[in-house]
Amino acid sequence: MKIVFDFDHTLLSTKKFYFSIRKRFRKSGVSEKEFFRTYEDSRDRDGNYEPWRQVDLLVKRNKQIQKQKLIEELEESLKKCSNFLYSDVRLFLKKIKDDNELFILTYGVGRLQEEKINHTKIQPFFKKIFVSPNIDKSITLQKIIKKNEKAIFIDDYPETLFKAKKKFKNLITVRINRGEGKYSILLDNSEIDFSIKNLGQLECIINEIKKSKHKALLLFSGGLDSILALKILENQGIKTTLLFLKTYFFDEKIAKKMAENLKKPLMVVDISKKHLEMVKKPKYGYGKAMNPCIDCHILMLEKAKEIFKKEKFDFIATGDVLGERPMSQNRKTLDLIEKQSSLKGVLLRPLSAKLLNETIPEKNGLVDRKKLLDISGRSRKKQIELAKKSGIKQYPSPAGGCLLTDIEFAKKVSKLFKICPKCSGNDVELLKLGRHFFFNKIKIVIGRNEKEDKKMRKIAQKKDVLIEMKNYSGPLTLIRNYSKNKLSMDILEKAKKMTKNYSKFKNKKNIEFKFLNESTKIPRRKSGKNS
Repeated sequence: MKIVFDFDHTLLSTKKFYFSIRKRFRKSGVSEKEFFRTYEDSRDRDGNYEPWRQVDLLVKRNKQIQKQKLIEELEESLKKCSNFLYSDVRLFLKKIKDDNELFILTYGVGRLQEEKINHTKIQPFFKKIFVSPNIDKSITLQKIIKKNEKAIFIDDYPETLFKAKKKFKNLITVRINRGEGKYSILLDNSEIDFSIKNLGQLECIINEIKKSKHKALLLFSGGLDSILALKILENQGIKTTLLFLKTYFFDEKIAKKMAENLKKPLMVVDISKKHLEMVKKPKYGYGKAMNPCIDCHILMLEKAKEIFKKEKFDFIATGDVLGERPMSQNRKTLDLIEKQSSLKGVLLRPLSAKLLNETIPEKNGLVDRKKLLDISGRSRKKQIELAKKSGIKQYPSPAGGCLLTDIEFAKKVSKLFKICPKCSGNDVELLKLGRHFFFNKIKIVIGRNEKEDKKMRKIAQKKDVLIEMKNYSGPLTLIRNYSKNKLSMDILEKAKKMTKNYSKFKNKKNIEFKFLNESTKIPRRKSGKNS
């Protein structure tokens, strides 16, 4: 398989190289101020750093600095580039070089990139090295791989991977985040196949890609059922991609933690807006609280189907267990969900497959039906026994992670929908914070601790009113008006009174209040604890 590597921040720590030059120039009489100024001025239009240009600028601006000495120091830093490779690079390249075709595709202008690569002495590991003059590496990538060829591309810059993926449909994109460079804080990996922190994780990905003949997309919650479904598929040599669909009512924290424990990448896709509209008017109704489980499953599988088609998976799998949840996992509902999501025949439920109709991947021999299970009912005894046999020690408790199943939270959601049918995600996020009091179409929210105060301040909208005590520490209060009328003085006085009553100073008579605008920072509470 062809594997294409970026160089800076992927194989070489550019941060260490930069600090080496900075340290050596300082020995030659270059002040910190002179270094930083000329460092920025030595960049070209595209932001490429040219150290030889920096040398010329330093000599031009400070005649006491010797040019030859700076060049010598620069060359010494370049010679040390072998020391600036990340610690996992050489061993990794030795492991994979015999079974793969390796390439370097780096962005740069001039001789700097070539000099750095030459001095690392890793050229023998690579079939060819390309220095692209264009940050859009997909142009140069055409010289390495064919349009429909399956290959792996590793880079630290998400935008580069996005563009490459558009041109090469079968390209497997891997974003590596070593914690260095200006792209290290970018979090949008939604269109990238895998996100890793080191080459050890990449080795696992390569091995999985090679050993697997078939691909499955598994809806992964991080619970024991979905973990076992993963193990069943992997034991049959099936490459399984984990997918978590995020909404305003459940996030990826547990799934992410479990995926990390299993050393598996997790694809997280946000369906919050579409999910919220569905929650307002579910076709198949709610459960005990405000949980539209049937509609939710259909929506998630419809989204999974889009990815399934786009990425050409062989089938979709879930951790569903027949009869485990009375509303969404009885036989009739499972069939309904499969039909409504248009996945009939390609939706596999490994834990209960022997009790359900045979699927297309089973009929075609992609999956061995004999190795699938026949678990049913609400008891988790069989799952726990299977976990012990499989060596699975860590998994979350079966408590639902969906806020819509929480009775108290559901009451707030129901009230919100009544007074504001067109409510947004911001309104839902506010429901998660503070104490809520409704007065017709006006809501007063009082923070319970300093952490909530800060979050409320952050998500407050322009028309919201923020109140806090001026001469004593206490909670932040937010007023949100869902009506077309202006706030009355009566509401403002109620908010003030409630703010006072939920503080430690409710018996004080000389309390003053202040209204916060967007530019006002919330003062830290003295106690830092619940009021």
